Amino acid sequence: MKQYVGLDVSQRETSVCVVDDTGKTVFQGKAKSDPGALTELLHKRAPHAERIGFETGAMSSWLWHELKRVGLPVVCLDARHAKAALSVRMNKSDENDARGLAELVRVGWYREVKVKSAESQVTRSVLVARSRLVEIRRDPENQTRSMLKEYGLQFSRSIGSQFRRKVWELVADGHPLRPLVQALLSVHEQVCCEQEKLDRQVRHLAREDETTRRLMTVPGIGVVTALTFRHTIDDPSRFRSAANVGAYLGLTPRRKQSGETDINGRVSRWGDRLLRTYLYEAASVLLHRTKKWSTLKAWGMRLSRRIGLKKAKVAVARKIAVLLHCIWVDGTSFEWGNEKMA
Repeated sequence: MKQYVGLDVSQRETSVCVVDDTGKTVFQGKAKSDPGALTELLHKRAPHAERIGFETGAMSSWLWHELKRVGLPVVCLDARHAKAALSVRMNKSDENDARGLAELVRVGWYREVKVKSAESQVTRSVLVARSRLVEIRRDPENQTRSMLKEYGLQFSRSIGSQFRRKVWELVADGHPLRPLVQALLSVHEQVCCEQEKLDRQVRHLAREDETTRRLMTVPGIGVVTALTFRHTIDDPSRFRSAANVGAYLGLTPRRKQSGETDINGRVSRWGDRLLRTYLYEAASVLLHRTKKWSTLKAWGMRLSRRIGLKKAKVAVARKIAVLLHCIWVDGTSFEWGNEKMA
């Protein structure tokens, strides 16, 4: 007899529901949100489990890897898709959610989420931590500039140690802002040191990975963006077409079609926000700062004249995502193309 299990995971306890292939509830209970405790309960209550489903969440990746390691047939469900199905129930509870998840995996009406490999998960943690440090570094820089402007003190764009040196040059001994600036710059210096450590780690990871080095041949794509793409996508074979990468990253427009109404709206912004931000920045670098001609830049510049620069950057970012996927799968490098002479 086949059995199907739904797990509604919370921080301390997980609600477990086991149903058979006819939909009859075989077991309903709770266990600690720990792989060992869940494995023991599932071996006892669902020895013939065909599928074990739970939603995406903060602990889903860890649980998926641990339960998969002991041979359990776990699937991770898209939380948005699961929520839409579970919302039709009148009463919301952990027990009802676990029962609903068990029904979803029984009938097969769910969207499975690809869980990242352990290697990609570690690298993603490094990249996210670095991104956070960059945000923290900008805060004291912006606050310092704001305070200096109130005293008519301004200076050109700079970051890191150059920023601190220019500030000290403006704030001499006895200036009323000097104690405040000293506190901000002390934090700024510490954050810059920690960011530099992560920057070295990111460069090392990129240097050791042949795929990342090939992705960096695309104009506008640097070390951080290439490595983020590499470990966010993780497995390129999960996309049937390279064009699907743009939709996965939220770079395609929403569509609302019903009867005679057919509206294309703004981009969906679903998917990984960090990678989407980096791809948009890469498009900006390509269109504004890259001097060498390429078919990609020529296409982007023509598009910007027709639909505007901001929309063109989004389109170029989507095109770059598709190109990166193709380069990864084909094992090739970026082709600049030949400029046609008038």
